[in-house]
Amino acid sequence: MNQRKVAFEIIYKTISDKAYTNLLMREKLKELEPIQRPFVTNLVNGVLKEYDYLVYQFVEHLKNSTSLRNKIIIAMALYERYYLSSDAYYVNNEYVELANKHDKPFVNAILRKEYEFKKGPEHINESLPEWIYKLLKSQYDEESFTRILKNYKRIPTVYYRLNHNKCKYTDLKDINIINEDIFTSNKSLVNSEEFKKGYFYIEDINSSSLTKHLDLKEDDVLLDVCCAPGSKLFNCLDIVKPNNAYSNELHEHRLELIRERAKLLGFDGVHYLNYDGRILSDVLDEKFDKILLDVPCSGLGTLGRKPDLKYHLSPSSLDELQVIQNGLLNNTSKLLKTNGEILYSTCTLNKKENGKQVLAFLKEHDEFSLKEEDTIINDLGDCFYYAVLKKEDK
Repeated sequence: MNQRKVAFEIIYKTISDKAYTNLLMREKLKELEPIQRPFVTNLVNGVLKEYDYLVYQFVEHLKNSTSLRNKIIIAMALYERYYLSSDAYYVNNEYVELANKHDKPFVNAILRKEYEFKKGPEHINESLPEWIYKLLKSQYDEESFTRILKNYKRIPTVYYRLNHNKCKYTDLKDINIINEDIFTSNKSLVNSEEFKKGYFYIEDINSSSLTKHLDLKEDDVLLDVCCAPGSKLFNCLDIVKPNNAYSNELHEHRLELIRERAKLLGFDGVHYLNYDGRILSDVLDEKFDKILLDVPCSGLGTLGRKPDLKYHLSPSSLDELQVIQNGLLNNTSKLLKTNGEILYSTCTLNKKENGKQVLAFLKEHDEFSLKEEDTIINDLGDCFYYAVLKKEDK
């Protein structure tokens, strides 16, 4: 199978149909040999990250009738030539073949040109929608904003978290140890026997640090309100007894995946719930020592790994998410024991979903105090916000 054709089909459906790239990848990569898959993955993610800037380089040569198909084909060719340093003659021929018969001369004419990449408007240079660029720039100082842009352009790393319940580092080979919990590998491990036995699981390095901010104890009764994909819950089960843990997930199929994964990892005894988190206090009598509340969010901190998000988000969608987050936080707080803690977290950089959401909650609930909060922005992994809220004895 032509690997560039597969990459084109993924990119085209992502942009034209607003399809999710990871789902397309899951299906389309099956058509390729394993040795071809890394190239296609990198090509797709790279072009999606740089698409607007790439198109800006040849926009003056386009006709009003130029199709999205041809824009993507040309952008892909330029990405290979100027970002991956592929041979221009070979690359041009490959991509002209992807064009429809009547478009081949037009595509060929544009690709035969040499380009000295020019600067455009700031959001175009970063290949971000103008509204996202302006939103983040207005909310952060220059140093932090620069780090956000650097994070967006990073090449994502796959991190694995060691399952201390089943495995030690000495049991594994060909790995790069990052810290006591996290490691990487120069090859994919998702099809390895060790992965299938539950010796480790995939988790972003920054995500894995969040639960350490809770003062977890072995006998704590723990609730994870929006549990999928389950990694934060599994982190806690290194300390908390599984039969004291409650996993809630709105979507039944995702809850089943958590259940299967927990069983594989050896965490037996977890209680599973299938409710909208905004009504949990109406259906549960149990009170909890610790609560994980990783709320649905805009995901702006994951753009470096999921550049297709910029095609799914809109200013109105962020407003809708804030209403959901407020409902989850207010309802969940009723389930916390006195002196208990809530870990509120997101993978977005929009402050209205983060600190401002927490501040609004604290103004309405004087029995709660802010123990700590931070926004994690680096070039290692996804960006996160977290706040630890403690219920005081009043």
